[in-house]
Amino acid sequence: MSWDWVPPRPGEDEPTRRTDRRLRLALTVLMVVFTGVLAVYYLTVGLDQMRAQCVTERPEGVSSNEVSTSWRWWPPGYSCTYPDGGTTSA
Repeated sequence: MSWDWVPPRPGEDEPTRRTDRRLRLALTVLMVVFTGVLAVYYLTVGLDQMRAQCVTERPEGVSSNEVSTSWRWWPPGYSCTYPDGGTTSA
């Protein structure tokens, strides 16, 4: 909603309002970029750790080459599949 139709209160002048608008815009852009960086970090590092966890927590007698992972949408992450047919979530 635009508040441009509201007259400035006494003591408020236009240059100050412009500076506040620029500051709000700069903070909004920084928060959007920060959120994007966190999402990319989670997708690259966090999900890769989930996949590695499947290999490190494999059952006795199963080699790392026999472990397979498949993506699942909900909850986001990987499902681990081992040769005996067992599936666990990481």
